[in-house]
Amino acid sequence: MFRAILNGLQGNAMIKKIFAATALTGLLWAPVALAGQAPGAQGAAAARPGTPLRLWYDLPATNDNDGWVSQSLPLGNGYMGVNVFGGVGQERLQITENSLVDSPADKIGGLNSFAEVFLDFPHAAPAHYSRDLVLNSSTAHVSYDNEGVHFTREYFTSYPDKVLVIRLQASKPGALDFTLRPTIPYLTEFRRAMEGPQDHRGKHGTVAATGDTITLSGTMDYYDIKFEGLFKVIPQGGTMRAMNDAQGGNGSISVKGATSAVILVAAGTNYPIADPRVFSAGDPRDKLKGSAGPHDKVSGYIAAAAARSYADLMERHEADYTRLFDRVNLDLRAPTPAVTTDKMVDAERAGSANPYFDELAFQFGRYLLISSSRSGALPPNLQGVWNVYQDAPWTAGYWHNVNQQMNYWPAFNTNLPELFDPYLDLYRAYLPAQRASAKEFLTRYHPAGLAADGDNGWALGNSMRPFEPAGKAAHSGLGTGPWTTMLFWDYYDFTRDRTLLGRVVYPAMLSQANFLSRFVQDIDGKLLAKPSSSPENADNLQTAGTTFDQQTIYENHRNTIAAAQILGAHDPLIAKLKAQLPKLDPILIGDSGQIKEYREETTYGSIGDPHHRHMSQLLGLYPGSLINTNTPAWLDAAKVSLEGRGAVNIPGWAQAQRMESWARTGDGDKAYAHYHYWMSHHAMYNLWNNHRDSRTAKLFQVDGNFGVTAGVAEMLLQSHEGFIAPLPALPQAWPNGSYRGLLARGAFEVSADWSNGHADRIEVRSKAGGPLKLHYPGIGGSTVRTKAGDTVTVRHLGHDDISVETVPGQAYVVTAIPIMEKVAPVMGLAIAADASDGLRLNWQSSAPAISYTIDRAIGDSPTYERIATSQTGTSFVDSTAAIAKATRARYRVSAVSSSGSESPGASVFWLRSTPTDPLSASTR
Repeated sequence: MFRAILNGLQGNAMIKKIFAATALTGLLWAPVALAGQAPGAQGAAAARPGTPLRLWYDLPATNDNDGWVSQSLPLGNGYMGVNVFGGVGQERLQITENSLVDSPADKIGGLNSFAEVFLDFPHAAPAHYSRDLVLNSSTAHVSYDNEGVHFTREYFTSYPDKVLVIRLQASKPGALDFTLRPTIPYLTEFRRAMEGPQDHRGKHGTVAATGDTITLSGTMDYYDIKFEGLFKVIPQGGTMRAMNDAQGGNGSISVKGATSAVILVAAGTNYPIADPRVFSAGDPRDKLKGSAGPHDKVSGYIAAAAARSYADLMERHEADYTRLFDRVNLDLRAPTPAVTTDKMVDAERAGSANPYFDELAFQFGRYLLISSSRSGALPPNLQGVWNVYQDAPWTAGYWHNVNQQMNYWPAFNTNLPELFDPYLDLYRAYLPAQRASAKEFLTRYHPAGLAADGDNGWALGNSMRPFEPAGKAAHSGLGTGPWTTMLFWDYYDFTRDRTLLGRVVYPAMLSQANFLSRFVQDIDGKLLAKPSSSPENADNLQTAGTTFDQQTIYENHRNTIAAAQILGAHDPLIAKLKAQLPKLDPILIGDSGQIKEYREETTYGSIGDPHHRHMSQLLGLYPGSLINTNTPAWLDAAKVSLEGRGAVNIPGWAQAQRMESWARTGDGDKAYAHYHYWMSHHAMYNLWNNHRDSRTAKLFQVDGNFGVTAGVAEMLLQSHEGFIAPLPALPQAWPNGSYRGLLARGAFEVSADWSNGHADRIEVRSKAGGPLKLHYPGIGGSTVRTKAGDTVTVRHLGHDDISVETVPGQAYVVTAIPIMEKVAPVMGLAIAADASDGLRLNWQSSAPAISYTIDRAIGDSPTYERIATSQTGTSFVDSTAAIAKATRARYRVSAVSSSGSESPGASVFWLRSTPTDPLSASTR
């Protein structure tokens, strides 16, 4: 009864503060666990609104690297990543620190595992075992019964205090015995001599125990990285003994007869965040010369954390974490499953679809971003902030031809924009080196473009590591730089922070545009990047003006011009960018009606792998905005390329990119099909993204997790066309639901409730003021009021569009949205010959249509022209002079009901195969 009362008081802030200073805090706030349920699951999670979200298992992870990659539970605070295995007789904790990097030799080296930590327990016969990771509170738990005693463990990585906190408890006083044994993995004799292996690998260190603290310290030799980890044990009751071997290393601490214990862990290196020397210095051992060692920093973290009670540490951690995580809630009206997470994954692999799992995977991506991208630490790499290997896959670097961009796609639309700050710190550090790269690239490829004043801007290649700048890769064009600055622009566009725009975003885009405007060359009247590649396709073909480069350059030019206008800047370069923009020629339509990937391309897939993992020719669709509903002919061409790329035998991140791209076309069912495919083929038992197919191999890469999270948000909210579109790609799999707090461009927080696929309520909170434009079917007939119920002046822009002038901090609620009649799209559209030598379009009738409209786009035109309305039959002949002269065209036919509602357009592409045979056509 006493413990029940205490747990009831747990949410009382005044009571909590009174006990926080007492020695009893650890016991008083211990949650009561039900048999078979992890402690904290009913406390931290269920106390929050919405569905409790947790990863839950009834067995430990296997104690090997397969268990690490697919079963262990990840924690992180940006400064470190921790994987919890949950073993009974032996707990294994693997720790990563993102700056602990070995030599960048060919296919080896890169990020190195920081520590392997073991907790040994005299437990061999557990019952009622449970382990979990509660996303709502970012806490992991292990619980079980052993010989009549209930044992619990709770873990969290605190960003405010920069420590891993572990609490061990026994239900019986004096029943807790354990030994703490940190170890340094992959100790290797330094090999720098001219003779012998030339990988330059080397790592040495010691582990020493004194009193209540173990110090793990050493050096990664190639860059002379000093690393240190401190482990402080604070038991309640019992005895504690520090032990070292005869050589004074392999230190451990044993505790016997305790009732509970807290272990604090801090880790760090002498890597100076945002210091340009680490990229600019030539000699590897000069990069850290003069930088302070980690001891004072790490010991300061431990001392400060040890001065706080466990309850205080937890409260600070939860307040920081939930401030971010709780901004967004997704509720698909799904009950919490009674089965463990691994069984849910198995069910997905067997073909089932579970809306709860959809919610869980979405929020798990947000959880991973909060855990791996925090100010003061390096940004997440290919593996976030988690790595168990001596040779991390692809060295766990920063790859800028899709992976690093995808890492940050959910930062903006899922309302975590400040988590992009670590990348800005990285940018500030690598900028001087990448300025030198811009001069190098121009000297090598286009010396005529070199600036007389020496300011050539900055250029970005592909592969980057914490100590090495990004050089030009053979497989990727220099569009990697402007693709990256699209993230900078999004940071401003989603927050409307003018100070950020003026100090960081605009200078970065302008300097990037300075380089790009010099790099492009006039080729047949077009300004094309040369050399140019489409990432990793066509045997790394080097050509001119790939769609990848042209589209990303276009996006950066356009965004830079827009930023200058907002700031009232009058840089002379802006006039040059405005003159160059129409000559960049970013979209070409091929002979299959597709968006070309290469200018030399004819039919789809005539150059390169048609099913390639990269979709670099479609960056103007997503994450860019060049291809949109205002360029409907390009949008239909993009669908051809999307269909051609397919979904089989591609990495997890590629599934995510297809998901987001289909969402941009408005096809929620196709987007969801890729989401479900990702969950059934790429989600491992711990929900980490498998770069491979989970049925055949296991290779963790975090980008896919971030990508599908951004993809879900893109299905539920879009804002890239100058208006906010709630539920633009809602799949049939989610007929009922709600979300809260997604972020739209213009600094608007958007929430929506829907039932039977129709929006019942839309709420928008304006963070920066300004005009709010909303697009949703029938919204012109809705009711709009402030959240307090006050009337609002609404501009009606049509049946589906309204505009409201907003006040910062005010929320606006849209209700009573009419249900618009849905007209089925035209089926069976095809082209046949006509006796008059024109083109005849035939299609099937579409109920309840009373007429049809016909649109046509010729050549590379982004838009359609309407060539017929009120067409009552299911056939139409185009014998105009324009089509007689054309070599290719796309037709779109829409059905119109008696109420005036129009169906989505069905399109067919026509290619003149010979001057006398106009009848080659493909349909969509």
